Amino acid sequence: MSELKHVKRLSSVRSNAGVKFLTPAAFPGNHCPMHTALAISSNINGMSTLVVGTAECGIYSRKVVEHASGKEGVYHWMYILDAHEVVFGCREGLIGAIREMDQTGTKAIMLVLTCVPEVIGEDIEGIVREIQPEVKAQLSFVLMGHFKCNSYPSGYWKTLAAFGELVEQAETCPDIVNILGRSPREEHVPEPELLQALKERGFRLRMLAPKSDIADFIDAGDARLNLVLSPYMNPLAELMKRRCGVPYISLHETYDVPGIDRLYADVAEALDIQWNDEFEAARKEAASLHERARQVFQGISYIATHQNALTPLPLALYLAELHMKPLLLHVEEFYPDDRKWAKALKGVGEDPLICHMVNEEADAKVLERMNPALSFGEIPGGTGAIPCISHLYELYGRIGYERTCLLINRMLETWQQAQRMRIGRNIYGTV
Repeated sequence: MSELKHVKRLSSVRSNAGVKFLTPAAFPGNHCPMHTALAISSNINGMSTLVVGTAECGIYSRKVVEHASGKEGVYHWMYILDAHEVVFGCREGLIGAIREMDQTGTKAIMLVLTCVPEVIGEDIEGIVREIQPEVKAQLSFVLMGHFKCNSYPSGYWKTLAAFGELVEQAETCPDIVNILGRSPREEHVPEPELLQALKERGFRLRMLAPKSDIADFIDAGDARLNLVLSPYMNPLAELMKRRCGVPYISLHETYDVPGIDRLYADVAEALDIQWNDEFEAARKEAASLHERARQVFQGISYIATHQNALTPLPLALYLAELHMKPLLLHVEEFYPDDRKWAKALKGVGEDPLICHMVNEEADAKVLERMNPALSFGEIPGGTGAIPCISHLYELYGRIGYERTCLLINRMLETWQQAQRMRIGRNIYGTV
């Protein structure tokens, strides 16, 4: 297809710059990483923010935070660069702004630098090192130049990694486990069986995610183990391992039963515990569904769209075990970990096209001409010709055997419904 000549294969992508837009007319809008950096920071209890940029950035930031100031010493301010600062930098003015915010008694300040400060090379690290000894508020910063990325995920993982700089080294508490990627106020998302089992064995689970308290991040260096439930949290886990020696286990990347077995065994070994049979029912169901899916989906082609909340490369590696064939995968951002997944996919003989989708109507036409048998994620603007596995965001926060069961059940339901519709069209024709 001529529309795909510019799109690269996964094996030739080395960084985010290699991920091309599927069709023209990309738009900035909410894809600016400043949006997510500010949203996450302002949702950490006790964290104030200071956006540094042009007037446009200041206006946009007001849409992210409801008010310019909050309760209990939390403030969300903007530092708007003037014409002189755009050319010569804003060091003196920014230091003055930090001192002024510190006088409010705020506990911590996240400095969010947008495009212009990055373009002119403002030395934010030097500014923070200079002013930190003079102020009580703990300072951290994140560089969020939109010109360096296609989309918003860097606003998540870079901001969360910046929180890692606030983590204090401490003596290990043997009964504390950090859960990276689950909010303490997330009752609407079922608690994974693994976390329930840890609670039953007397472990205290510290949730690190939006809506956590800034003190939770500061104190997180005393944990015995970090369990990672979100790809956005991997860089933070890596940083905490280097700075504080807290080991981590990623639970959000594995779908196959033997792989989950190994992960659960690793958790038990790290915490010096033994599992009973609490996971056996879910394990048996996952194994049974895997065998059924392997029979149903063997040789089936698929795509993954921007409506797919799952990290596409680990998912594609699992689907390769079912002998499914990836044609095209939407990648919201090429993560630091993605090189290892690309290598693993190439090792099993898969090298799909990789792209970035934002222009829904034009994208839908290209996707339908590819004629995949299945789509992971909806296709807005499409005709409905391609069966789409929808609402994959509901797998957020799920791990282990339960998540595999939910995924395969969704796949089978979508496939069976598509088959019924196909039979109906063959019998009754189209209106």
